[in-house]
Amino acid sequence: MASITTVSTRDVVVVGAGPVGALTALGLAQRGHDVLLLEATESPAVSPRAIVYYWHVLDGLDRLGVLADMDRAGFRNTAFRQRVLATGTEATISLEPISDITDRPWNVHLGQHEATRIALEHLDKLPRGELRRGAAVTGLTQDDDGATVEFVTDGEPATVRARWVVGTDGARSTVRRALGVSFDGTTWPDRFVATDLRYPFDGAGFGNANMVMSPDDGCVIARIDDSGLWRWTWGEPAELPQESVPDRLPGRFAALGLPEHPYEVVTATPYRMHQRAAQQMRTARVLLAGDAAHATNPTGGIGLTSGMYDVFALLDPLDDVLRGGSDSGLDAWADERRRIFLEHASPMASASKQMVYDERDLTRLEGMIRAAGAPVDRAEAVRRLSGMTVLRSGLPRHHSDFA
Repeated sequence: MASITTVSTRDVVVVGAGPVGALTALGLAQRGHDVLLLEATESPAVSPRAIVYYWHVLDGLDRLGVLADMDRAGFRNTAFRQRVLATGTEATISLEPISDITDRPWNVHLGQHEATRIALEHLDKLPRGELRRGAAVTGLTQDDDGATVEFVTDGEPATVRARWVVGTDGARSTVRRALGVSFDGTTWPDRFVATDLRYPFDGAGFGNANMVMSPDDGCVIARIDDSGLWRWTWGEPAELPQESVPDRLPGRFAALGLPEHPYEVVTATPYRMHQRAAQQMRTARVLLAGDAAHATNPTGGIGLTSGMYDVFALLDPLDDVLRGGSDSGLDAWADERRRIFLEHASPMASASKQMVYDERDLTRLEGMIRAAGAPVDRAEAVRRLSGMTVLRSGLPRHHSDFA
């Protein structure tokens, strides 16, 4: 890709090359806009992050042209399990009923870094899309015509001028802080540990996606790919030393009653969990999306799902503005995406965390699992399996067929 000059002008600068930023840059470049994607790190991040792309986001990924490659790199999962650890009560929920409403009745499992890699490869093929790594944003200023982004590259300060800026640089967003926008909400007192490892969970009675419910040993276990790599995420008190996470892993195996078997830890990442939202997702010429706009605990994969719906809903109104249309669609986008997070995404993720990691009422837990596994007619099964699609409401006119 061509190198950037100290001062240049772009239609859009996207800050942060995670999945939300990569898809945003890709979608805008596909629409013919001159897009620069700035990323502070020199190489792609491979630490454990979200791995499930739900059936209801696959159409949007297909429209961006990345689904086929993601499908080949990952694998399709058609069921998930829920289990109460203390009693063994379990339910298996199949996605087959949603074949009544979609021709893709499956979720795609794929490491977030792999999905980002695919999006960036597609961006690299476009003449008006550019990724600049090792470009750490340090600030920005705005005026009536656009914004100036300040960053450091190769140890030297640089600036780039843009008509619009999209901040997708995570929960610690430099863009959001430069705007002076508050990030209101709470931080959970416990921490999560996301571990990628090789161990035969399938031979120990686990399915491809599992929620194990226990106030002491709750966890989410999901197959990442067909090579034997799995994601195991558990919760623990935040006061425990982070450096001794590997030392606690054997005890976790024992608590789940897993058979002794050699295992290989590929990576383990402890991190704190939040329920927070930016005070606003638009400030003049700067927009916030994904974790820069709203952060949630990852139980149930709601964070990444919300971020992708931010992108799907943003592309058309931003395209309209870049072509000379009204910016009122961006105000509507910002208000609606923030509302959906506060009213739906954050409560759903909090309820999932409570169920998996915090609930101590075994009678209540068992009742929930039995209800989830009880036979229902197809219409009710579809209704239940479609519950998360509320996160995609409010999409603009060009995406009306998502509704």
